[in-house]
Amino acid sequence: MRLLLSFLCISFSIIAFGQNSIPSINILIISNDEVAQELTITYELNDADDEACEVWLKYSSDGGTYFEIAEAPQVSGDVGAGLTNSNDLSLVWDYSNLTSEIVNAHIQLYASDNKVIEIADLVSQVDEASLLSFMETIVGERNAISSPEHLADVRSFINETFTNADLQTENHEFVFSSTTMYNVLGRKQGAKEEATTYIIDGHFDGVQGSPAADDNGSAVAGMLEALRILSQYSFEHSIRFIGFDAEELGLIGSNRYIQNGIKPFENIEGVLNFEMIGYYSDEPNTQTLPFGFDMLFPAAAQQVADDEFRGNFITVVGNAPSNSLLESFTSASASYVPELNLVAVAVPGDGSIAPDLRRSDHASFWDNNIKALMLTDGANFRNLNYHTPGDSIGTLNFEFMKNVVKATIATAAELAVPISASYAEQDLSEVLSIENHNHELPASFSVFPNPSDGRISLDIFNESQSFKARVEVYNITGEQVFRKVLNIPSGKSTSSFDFQDLPAGSYIINLNAGEASKSRSFIIQ
Repeated sequence: MRLLLSFLCISFSIIAFGQNSIPSINILIISNDEVAQELTITYELNDADDEACEVWLKYSSDGGTYFEIAEAPQVSGDVGAGLTNSNDLSLVWDYSNLTSEIVNAHIQLYASDNKVIEIADLVSQVDEASLLSFMETIVGERNAISSPEHLADVRSFINETFTNADLQTENHEFVFSSTTMYNVLGRKQGAKEEATTYIIDGHFDGVQGSPAADDNGSAVAGMLEALRILSQYSFEHSIRFIGFDAEELGLIGSNRYIQNGIKPFENIEGVLNFEMIGYYSDEPNTQTLPFGFDMLFPAAAQQVADDEFRGNFITVVGNAPSNSLLESFTSASASYVPELNLVAVAVPGDGSIAPDLRRSDHASFWDNNIKALMLTDGANFRNLNYHTPGDSIGTLNFEFMKNVVKATIATAAELAVPISASYAEQDLSEVLSIENHNHELPASFSVFPNPSDGRISLDIFNESQSFKARVEVYNITGEQVFRKVLNIPSGKSTSSFDFQDLPAGSYIINLNAGEASKSRSFIIQ
């Protein structure tokens, strides 16, 4: 089956970053050999800079949510590095190991010129006006008890923003205290090892009686601004954005997400949790510290004291298992946002020794051995408007918020690895025949000798014209132990096989042509 697909295939690319043009790739023809279980893909590759490119194939057997890379020797032909502009390139994918029917699979064909994307270019795009615009939509009392309408409006706004950024978006539903609530999940899939996942999150609910600008509108605005920029780029790994509900009720949304919202294929390597990132003061004695902080974290306490207790820094809180993530954040911040003053704290274990440092959704991840950081302006230890009607937009410092988002983008980008790439995607159900091929195999065969020492022959009588068939052998547990494509001529023929390396026992040999097949049993003594 050969089909012209240029009008069906969806291509995803971004024209250029800086002086480099990202290559484009388009699928032209797909040819499926059902017997050999091989898909031949003809495609065109174009790089405006005429650079050699790398091409790789990914496939999904779950409806297009998670894609795996087709590795050699399953994929061959014009694939890998060193490919140049052409409108007549092709690769062959042996999909015999696919766990679902090929007609139900999705494929993505990627092209990259492997040019370095400067993280400084991403960081420079953070914009105070954009943060303010997000905040103006979010701010206002939003609580499942006292103001469910605005809570729902903000949830819908997050959902719409995720969808418009082309994220895989879903509402993660859960019930708490007889009320249905929703986390909003958005996933930007990685171009290569997409199971490796990094999360940027913030809770979108607030307390009763407060417009909840800093707590936690600043976090949602920061997350959406990070999304606005990161969504323009491709990354080797996946980045997930989450708006958590019911944080103010006891971290309910994040706990429920960890219970049943994480996808089976996801390997979460780090969480960057925004928890109040907008309040700033350069006046002395505007920052206090939790009780016992100076004894647990003397170096951090001294850093604050040396600056006369000014509330002019972001606190970055990790636990001991999150040390590598904490180091990544502090390093990225120093490299790309040196103007951001930060205080880094690593609590032992799950942080129970310092309960004030567990007061956000990062703690749910700590409790499940997932690396996570809380990025916070200090809540009530700095912002006296905390959980009051005074927590309004006018009290926030958007330059400070901008710098926190910059450091977060730099950290997420370094970890997820930006890549100069584009891809073409095809749902194979749109182009491959799904008609019923369940007809009789036009050939009969017998196995001899049977039993044998493993050396057998198939005596085949084909009543029709020649055709190709797939020979498959299964052991008693149903495991496939042999596969080969065989040309079956018209009339009588004999084909011999040597299975002496297989253990003694009973086996099934199938002769398949498309959906038609016949089986025989044989014994190796």
